[in-house]
Parts: sequence; C-alpha cells; structure tokens
Amino acid sequence: MFKKPFNLGQSHKVSGADRKKLRKALEKVYGVGEDGLEAILPAKAGELECVKLASPSRVVLYLHDGSPILLDPNGKGDYAPTVFALWRWPDLLPRVYVKHPAVSRYLVGGADLMLPGVAMPAEGLPAFQVGQWLLAVCSPGNPAPVAVGAAVMDSSDAAARIRGQVPGGCRGKLVEVMQHYGDCLWSDVGGRAVPNAGFLADGVVPPGSAADGAAERIAGLSLDGAGGAGGESGAASTSGSGAGAAGGGGEAEAEAVDMDALLESVDSLTDSDALAQLQAILHPVACAPFTLTTLAQALTKSVKDGDLPLNSSVLWNQHMLPQRPAGSTLDVKKSKHKKMSKFLQATGLLTCKEDKHSGDVIVTAVNRNTAAAESAGPTAGAPETAAATSGGAGASSSAAGGNDGSGCQAQLLIEEVYKPGRELRPIFEELKLNPEALYTGSEAAEVALAYVKAAGLDDPARAQLPDNRTLQLNPLLCDALFKGFIKKGETYPTHLPKSELREAFMRRMHLQCRLSRGAYQVCVVRKGAPPAVAISTEKRQGNKRVTKIAGLEAFLVDPEVVAGECQRKFACSTSVVDLPGKNTGQEVVLQGSFPEKAADFLMTTYGIPKKYFLVKSA
Repeated sequence: MFKKPFNLGQSHKVSGADRKKLRKALEKVYGVGEDGLEAILPAKAGELECVKLASPSRVVLYLHDGSPILLDPNGKGDYAPTVFALWRWPDLLPRVYVKHPAVSRYLVGGADLMLPGVAMPAEGLPAFQVGQWLLAVCSPGNPAPVAVGAAVMDSSDAAARIRGQVPGGCRGKLVEVMQHYGDCLWSDVGGRAVPNAGFLADGVVPPGSAADGAAERIAGLSLDGAGGAGGESGAASTSGSGAGAAGGGGEAEAEAVDMDALLESVDSLTDSDALAQLQAILHPVACAPFTLTTLAQALTKSVKDGDLPLNSSVLWNQHMLPQRPAGSTLDVKKSKHKKMSKFLQATGLLTCKEDKHSGDVIVTAVNRNTAAAESAGPTAGAPETAAATSGGAGASSSAAGGNDGSGCQAQLLIEEVYKPGRELRPIFEELKLNPEALYTGSEAAEVALAYVKAAGLDDPARAQLPDNRTLQLNPLLCDALFKGFIKKGETYPTHLPKSELREAFMRRMHLQCRLSRGAYQVCVVRKGAPPAVAISTEKRQGNKRVTKIAGLEAFLVDPEVVAGECQRKFACSTSVVDLPGKNTGQEVVLQGSFPEKAADFLMTTYGIPKKYFLVKSA
C-alpha cells in the first residue's frame, strides 16, 4: 500500500468525541483492554491528527504525536493498526514468525509473507481466518513486528500445508502485507523510527545481536547474489561498519564461530526452495561447480535437435534445472560470467545468437561431442527426466520440469480405478474381497474370472455347457450382471460367452479417478474422469484480451502458485478470482492472450496430460 511515495492531502485535528469513537472501535474490533488503549491511543494525552492521502487515494491516516498509528484503507471506518501501533502494544494482533531473520529482508523490501518462510511453533499457529483477521509478522528473537497484513488462508489450512499434509506442499501466500517497516509511510511520515536496536537497514534481528557482525550478515543476505556473498570467493560480506572490516586474529576467530552458528541454524530449518537458495548463499561454493556439468547433462539427456532453436530461459528452466543435483542450487551470478548469455557463449558447448528485437539469447546448435564429454560421470543426485508410467487401465504420469528456478515440480500420477456397484457386492463378498475397495480394470476382470472358476461355471464336469467358449450363469452371477437391464417379460440368460464376461462385469463397476502428486503421495479419489482444465480468452474493454484458466484444483495444482508462475513466464499481470457457485474452485486470469502457450506451460510444468485440456479462443 505504501511501497511508492505518496502525497498528503487535507488534515485536521481530531476532537475528543472522535477520539473516544476510535478507542471504542479498537476495543470492539480487536478486543484490546484499557492498558492497550492507553498505550496505543491515550484518552487525553498527545495530539491526534487525521490526514487524508491526495486523490484518487481514499486512505485516511491517524497520527498521534506525529506517529501514524492507524489507517483506514477505504475511508469507511475499517481501522487497521500500523507497525507503529504494534510497537506500542505488540499483543494487539496474532503474531506469526518467519523461520530466520534473513527472511525479514524481503519483508522490509515490500514482499508478502509466503508459507516456506513461516515458522511452525510447537503449539501451532495462532487461530485466524481468511478475510477476517489481520496478522503481525515478527522476526525470530525480536518481539516488535516487522509488518502487518491480512491473512489469505485459514490457520488450519496454513498449518496443514507447512506440515506437508495438503497436495501442493508448503507453497502459497499466507499474509498479504498492508504496511511494513521500511516502506514510504515509515520513512516519509513516521520519521524512520525504530522500536529497538534489532531493526537494521536491511532486516530485523534479535536486539541483543544487533552489534554482532553475524547479525548484520543474516539480515543483509541477498538471494539474487547482489549483496549476500562477496564475489566468486563466496565469503559472506558485512554491511555498514560490521565486524568483518576489522582485522586481528581474535576478531577473525570470533567471526568464524559466529558464521558456524549461523550455518548450523540455517541447516536446522525445514527444507524448502527459499531456504535452499538461502543456504546456497551461505555455501556459495557448493552450487557454482555444478553449472557447467548440469548444462552438459541437459544437452545430452534432455535437449533434442528438434527443440532448436531454443530460448536461453527455456533451456535454463525446463532442461538445466531438472538435471541439477538434489539439494543444490544453480546460480549463474555466482560464476565469473555473472550473466546467462556470457556463460552460454563461453562454454564451447553451444552456438548462440542474440535476438535483435527482444535481446534474448537463442541457442541455434549444440556441440554434441563436447557435451557428451563434459557430461561423462553423471552429477550425483540428478533426477531422471523421463516420464514414469504406471500399470493399470488408463494410468499415466509425467515428471514436470521446474519453471521458477527452484527445481522440478512434483510428479503427477493419474490412474483410472473402479469401485464395485451394489449389484456386484455379493460376488466380492463370496470371494472374501472388500467391496468398498478400488480396483484397476485388469484387477476387476480377474475378480470376474476368479468367481467363475470358484463356482465351476466354466467346468464341463460341473456345468451344462454347449462348448468350451461359453460359461454357465448361476442365479448370483446372473443377477449381478443383468438385473435391471432385463425388461419386464424378458427371460434372464442362462449362458454367456466368455468373451463378453469382462464387458458385462465392467458395466457394473463405477469409474473413479485417483490422483496423487509429490513425495508424500497424497491421493485424491474423485468419481468419474477428472474435469478438463478449461483455458479460454475473453475480450474486455475494447480490444484488450484476457486468458482464463479454470479447473486446476482437480489436478492438485494451486491456482495462486500458477498465477505467480504465469506472471513471471509471460510477463503479464495475473489475478485469482473465485468462480460463481458453491465449491466451484478458482480461476486464474492473465492479462493478454496466451491460450496455447498457457496449455503448453501447464503440460510441461505440472504434467497434466494433453487430453485433459479444453482450449477455446474467442
């Protein structure tokens, strides 16, 4: 809300009566007691001023002694506290903590709080609901909040995602930040005030460690390689007048001890893409040597001649990242080349040219002999890129390549299974099989043959058979296969050709679809075949077009994550809207016309088979 500079409009002093109304509103909405009210907004002490932001903004600020403690986003009386109010009374809102002080750097930079950066305490997250609660975001060891924002998912849903109990894993946004330390409200109106010594220029650390060089490095880390590590040496840099600038054996030894403690604290965190990148900064040497080998692996195993010419970003995202060693991070900025274009041209494995219009580097040819030599001795831990297939009728799976710089997406497995209808229950019970279980098509056919064998319906010695290609129907099997299909007045058959047994038996089985994704193999079973992913375009506001994607939830894909990835992939604005109706899911809206490109992206990234797409262009 205050990421960019803004202009102030009209202002006036708040009367005593209006001050009482504000205090009552805080007491009613946030349940704050008298002590909290006196700390945030005293009944009589201090001067209270109401300031409106310049048009067209409708935001209203309330300043107490020059400190912006409250804001009204729409000017309708929906009062929200700022970090200045939370510094006066930290218990005003439920608090969530980030996993590591280094994460606070991105909150200070204006980023929203994502689930991979949220710490899960032993007692669990505080109770909150989406759309009804504001949350205070804090850094470990520092009680003063860094940011305040709205929860975009329930606490129960967030806890399940963090623990990996929900398909899609620990991904998505938890808090949409409304105001934070370091924004323009803090700098232009709040006078750059800080609650304690732990609030540094690049992040928030425990107050007691603010003078420590290690704390400076924790808060000053940069996942883009701009400031967290020093050059190719990989030595962590210090900001300001940190301890690293001083010489002397004693100080150097203390700094090494601090760094060891820092690395130990990061290694103890839960593994995630964001923390893997953070760890790669702390251990920059661990990720740099794999870049050339990984490129050679990608050219040998993944890139085909038919894929050329190939954009360098596609080569990186769809071919190199899936070949990287497990647990490692590739970062061209940590190599001596610094840029992807210079790296590709210097390898000697490729022939490249630069697109005159876009400036992108295009790979036009591959030196296969050199690439094969470089890739000799596969990189340890590199994942297989071939799609895995599963047995059973209609079973299909595909391994999706990473698209966001963080590695491969989780594998999707789609399997058609069947549940016995109520007419077949006696058959399964007769064979001591569970009639509530799910069976593949081949397993269901084996059940039918097993019952025929057990009842001796195909045995000439026990049944009256006209030939060896026919089986006799007993009353139980006849009712199971034909009851309800035989019209009134017609006679039930007494014999059935063996070739028709499977078809008649499967007619009584109900089709189900079993989907699973990821290492946890969380399965979801739905009736019938999964609905298609609907991709359509729509004309809006003259000649502008938008692309709409619906039905992702059926394939265990989070629309919020897809929206973020499409925003980076297609360089367009994206949003997620709820579809009309109850429990109908969400729809991703892309500004621009990308129906075919979006379908290809989803197939490649998330492994959704092509037959489950319905693409319509207006």
